[in-house]
Amino acid sequence: MPLEMNEKNRNERSLLFDRIYSLVCTIPPGEVATYGQIAFVTEAPTPRVVGFAMASLPEQSDVPWHRVVNAGGRISRRKDGLESPEQHHRLLEEGVLFDRTGKIDLEGRGWSGPSWQWLEENGYDVGNLTLRSQLLSRRGAWCRWRY
Repeated sequence: MPLEMNEKNRNERSLLFDRIYSLVCTIPPGEVATYGQIAFVTEAPTPRVVGFAMASLPEQSDVPWHRVVNAGGRISRRKDGLESPEQHHRLLEEGVLFDRTGKIDLEGRGWSGPSWQWLEENGYDVGNLTLRSQLLSRRGAWCRWRY
């Protein structure tokens, strides 16, 4: 049974999506983050919610949605079962390379996460994030924090 989208749920989703978009806007050109990494920082329930947020963006959005990839360093398949050629093209334009299997080197091109200053300025609990990052070292949910 689908969750009813009442006004409270819509507002919560809108606030979460705004946090996701704000964070994604800090990923510099030529770097990529994973859905899990964005979910971890924003405390989205799952990486899939980040995918829903990216898919909900209007076509002419300034949010660099193309810089978010899956934990395997690949462009995620869409509803039609195919990867986004637009995402592939945009990443190539920014200098992000793919190996012959379509994988991005996350060690070389992976985003290190937002700065402590950005986190504090945007209302994140840095202590909580630090603790969670130490306790939950799972694939796709890392941050190599910058000071």
